Amino acid sequence: MSRFSGLLRGREFSLALILVVAIGITGTINPRFLTGDGTRDLLTATAIVALLTIGMTPIVIMRHIDLSVASTVGLTAWLLADYSAKNPGTNALTMFILGPLIGLGAGLLNGVLVAGLRLPALVVTIGTLYIIRGIAYVVSNSVDYNAQEMPQDLLELQFKTYFGLIPFTFMLVIIGVILVGWYMKYTKAGRDCYAIGSNPPAADLAGINVFRRTFVAFLFSGFMAGLGGVFYIIRFAQVDSTAFYGQELGIVAAVVIGGVAIFGGAGTPVGAAIGALLVQTIQGALAALGVAPFWKQAINGTLLIIAIYVDRVIARRSEKSLLAQRIRERA
Repeated sequence: MSRFSGLLRGREFSLALILVVAIGITGTINPRFLTGDGTRDLLTATAIVALLTIGMTPIVIMRHIDLSVASTVGLTAWLLADYSAKNPGTNALTMFILGPLIGLGAGLLNGVLVAGLRLPALVVTIGTLYIIRGIAYVVSNSVDYNAQEMPQDLLELQFKTYFGLIPFTFMLVIIGVILVGWYMKYTKAGRDCYAIGSNPPAADLAGINVFRRTFVAFLFSGFMAGLGGVFYIIRFAQVDSTAFYGQELGIVAAVVIGGVAIFGGAGTPVGAAIGALLVQTIQGALAALGVAPFWKQAINGTLLIIAIYVDRVIARRSEKSLLAQRIRERA
């Protein structure tokens, strides 16, 4: 276990170093990036993706994936904007309650299909991605909303900062990282997630309730995606049927780049959040260089492949090291 913990700490430390280097290079390209305003812009832009990576971390640790989160963010944001426009007295608290509840609906659907019917998460969440996006197109009926229809106390949160540097939304991300990180490390349910991801059949034989852990993980992912819909309104103050369209790759890339093993059994919310920051920093550097959006997506895909390869190499080395240790113990 100590070696496993050391591996995770090593990955996170390496990611942090890479992030510092990336920020330094980006700051050289665009000096504004290293100013207070630049830092706030970076954290604000990262908040939604980082929030979703926290929600997806337990799922990926258990060898699943949730590709429907971006669509859930878009649908939630539009439904919240529509509700606010039709109910002028709506306030920020109401939005923070309704958003996660809407997301829980998507998480419930994914949880029933993946945990209950044991269908492949990749196929299921691709299907629910299109279902949720289709619902968004139908219910929106090409109606858009802007700041005039949104609760003003909610929009004012985009200007709220802590210590003059950390935006309100990213502060919630930090709190989420701490809480989920503690849960995954110190509770039986969290440790069960790692056991399931390391060896699902063995976890089942050991008496771990795989259905419950998987079902709750998808509920949590949906909850965070619903909260992400609230974050979307805070940041952009306008919503249409294409809100957060096509952001699935960036979220998955951030999770895997952050050290959450796509093959399961390893990773932390801290690493996932750092991965989100790293991806956003690289995107900021590319934007400063005037790189076309297509190449930004291509680079995201390349980083994802590299991260998966690195995870596989580390896993193989760990397996060889463990096998060698067992041979020495038997000798």
